[in-house]
Amino acid sequence: MKAGLYARVSTADKDQNTEVQLSKLRDYCQEMGWIVYREYVDEASAADFLGRVGWKHLMKDAALHKFDVLLVWKIDRAFRSVIHAANTLSMLRGYRVGFRSYMEPSIDTTTPHGEFIFNIMAAVAALERQTISQRVRAGMDYAKRHGTKSGNKIGRKRYDVPFAIVCKALQACCGNYSAAARWIFEETGIKVSPGFVQTRVQREDKTLEDILGQPLQSLAPKSGQK
Repeated sequence: MKAGLYARVSTADKDQNTEVQLSKLRDYCQEMGWIVYREYVDEASAADFLGRVGWKHLMKDAALHKFDVLLVWKIDRAFRSVIHAANTLSMLRGYRVGFRSYMEPSIDTTTPHGEFIFNIMAAVAALERQTISQRVRAGMDYAKRHGTKSGNKIGRKRYDVPFAIVCKALQACCGNYSAAARWIFEETGIKVSPGFVQTRVQREDKTLEDILGQPLQSLAPKSGQK
């Protein structure tokens, strides 16, 4: 069996290094008789998608099924939230790639018990998504009844997702509309299409170059819009 190893330390973890994690993962693979296909390393926070180059390469290789199982030191080294974990594990399942955490043996999708834990995690993530979605939609309904802070009534145009969220999603996903749409769903629980993301940018008279090359504070939406 081929294994992909992933190690990450945050930029704030001055006293940590990825080699400590990797050495344990290598020893574990040797005990299991696994072949290490590749080691993926990041020095960035869990939410910093632009900085997690190693993770991006890992997911590309997983999609091509270049390894059979992903082994990490701890689950928080890979995921920033329950929703992110559930969505990613679902993707790995589709790629026929298992997932195992060295420090948390119960997180192992290659076993029936691990699959059970995954199903619980997926259920929690679904509940969290629904809760976020309900809160967002409640705010939207209130805004439609009472108007925006600027006094402009909201019509039927789809400004459901604030432009700042669209920009953040595109920056996190390096300008990929499809990935940005998935990111928005993970973060807000609102399903949008890649076309919606692209149209939302065009409505603000912005380009991908504008969004990727500027901080969020400078990307204010047009007057009267969110």
